[in-house]
Amino acid sequence: MTISPFDIILLLGTVQGFILVTLLWTNKKGRQLSNRLLATLIGLLALMSLAVGFPQSNRYVSLTFELLPFIMAMPIGPLIYFYSKSMLDPSFQLGKRERRHFYPIMLDMGAKIIGWVFIIGLLLGVFEHRTNPSWGDVMDEYNAYVDIPRWISVTVYLFLTRRFLNQYEASVSNTHYPQVRWLRQFVTAFLIFQTIWLIHLIPYINPTSRYPLLDLFGWYPIYIPLTILIYWLGFKGYLHTRSANVVPAASKPAGTELPEETVNQVADTLRKAMVTDRLFLDPELTVEKVGQHTQLTAKLISAVLNQHLNKGFNSFINEYRIKEVTLRLVDPAYERLTLTGIAFECGFNSQATFQRTFKQLTGVSPKEYVNRHVKNTTQIQI
Repeated sequence: MTISPFDIILLLGTVQGFILVTLLWTNKKGRQLSNRLLATLIGLLALMSLAVGFPQSNRYVSLTFELLPFIMAMPIGPLIYFYSKSMLDPSFQLGKRERRHFYPIMLDMGAKIIGWVFIIGLLLGVFEHRTNPSWGDVMDEYNAYVDIPRWISVTVYLFLTRRFLNQYEASVSNTHYPQVRWLRQFVTAFLIFQTIWLIHLIPYINPTSRYPLLDLFGWYPIYIPLTILIYWLGFKGYLHTRSANVVPAASKPAGTELPEETVNQVADTLRKAMVTDRLFLDPELTVEKVGQHTQLTAKLISAVLNQHLNKGFNSFINEYRIKEVTLRLVDPAYERLTLTGIAFECGFNSQATFQRTFKQLTGVSPKEYVNRHVKNTTQIQI
């Protein structure tokens, strides 16, 4: 059995990818969630490289790769987005809301389901052997056209990630953190890959040019760059976790002292937006939204919060959310709601974030607070 040099490159990339997955998954430096999100991303890319580079001269080996989910592209976009958020937001967790972003993985499973339906039907005598070519054609057509939503999904999440990075940079006074620089490079690398993929995708989805394209180049124009991406992501991401520190709180730069009158006006405006207008109830609240509501710039809001009130935007907002939760816990009007239901109504969109923030601000867990401060503990469902 002869293996082409290109396939050897893909297989070496697969091995390297799995090594880096192990290193990242077990790495105790950096944030564990970030390391494991990056490990999962690299693992998916390594599986794709394996599916294309592994010799499939044996009929059963080929059937295995056809029926098992080695190529799963729909989770790539959410993994990029959530990895970036976890790197810059220490309170970020993968909650129920975030897991919904991975539901479109079922699109990746479509061709596999078609294949399994045929195999099971064949074993049960529902289908005949001669129908095999038509089922194979259906799987090939599905795989061809599902690349369109795959490409769109990754691209959309890349632009969402860029928007998140822009919002983060607008909310802090110093953006020259290693994490920010790394994430900018991370997104740029994937955007370059998306461009290469698009160049290959356009003729690929056209039935008249698909097979001449594959006969001439195969999948190498996509998977050789993918292998390079595996190497770069793995080494760069792993080394970054070994050397980078946690993003520090924004410091007060010299020469940017705001007048006391301005600070007081901005602080009063922000408190009014929370107390009177109750903006904190919006689970998707951002510094840009607050700026639009108050007619203040995002940088001015961040400067006042970070430099003069000594707290970040999320901390400022969550204080009001926790206060509202404690008020509702003793209000009979909310006695039929669960504790999580109250938290979500008060602006939290993650149970884990709520639990952690509540304990940070009150010193006790939500359940302990209920037991201590609510006379009738059956009033609130835990």
